[in-house]
Amino acid sequence: MPSARISASVRTPVPDDELLFDLLGRIPDPRRRRGVRHPVGALIAVAVCAVMAGARGFTAIGEWARDAGAVAMTRLGLAWGSVDESTLRRLFARLDADRRDMVLGTWATGTR
Repeated sequence: MPSARISASVRTPVPDDELLFDLLGRIPDPRRRRGVRHPVGALIAVAVCAVMAGARGFTAIGEWARDAGAVAMTRLGLAWGSVDESTLRRLFARLDADRRDMVLGTWATGTR
């Protein structure tokens, strides 16, 4: 069975002043407005940082967020303090995975 062809996309450099947090904020938020405490980009940034630090699941990501402390959470954009594992699990179950992968791939390769 032949593999699917992936078309090459046009790549332009990501400006130096554009942060991962800014790129993640472009991912559409699937949550209802009522009850939203944290921006979607901030929640994804917490997960990215936790995974880069070695977390391998939602429980570990939640533990990393709790252990990182209030200062780190504020710097990542969480004004209401830390975030728990269940919030991350619900969010990631509803996120547009293709869009998330595209944004993270753009950041990782330095293109947009």
